Amino acid sequence: MNEFQIWSVFTSFLISNAIYMAGVFFILWVAFRAANTLTSADSVAVKVLLSLFSAGIIFNGLTVSALLELNLVSTAYSLSQIGADSASAMRFIADWGTGTAGEMNLVSNPIRAGWWLVVAIMLFGKIWQKKA
Repeated sequence: MNEFQIWSVFTSFLISNAIYMAGVFFILWVAFRAANTLTSADSVAVKVLLSLFSAGIIFNGLTVSALLELNLVSTAYSLSQIGADSASAMRFIADWGTGTAGEMNLVSNPIRAGWWLVVAIMLFGKIWQKKA
């Protein structure tokens, strides 16, 4: 595989990752809309189902973000393995290279983990708070 092919595969992944993340944000919006329509008359079963739905969305969001980071690190590793010496490849390796192949980790980035934690608190708080 040469440098051009690595960049091509990487940009194709970025497109698919962006589409999937847009889907995650849309379904997250749906979950917030559903949480806003809950009333005190709704049963616990409805709240549990919405909570499970919300947890699945949060897990998907963490997964998509982790896959993005994994692909960034893996692309830098691939570029370093073939000895890519273009300016953009060297800069990319300097920014994302770790010297090893990437590993999947859902919470390796504390800002990403914190953002999804805030989303979870907002969503579950809206589902389980007492209604006036």
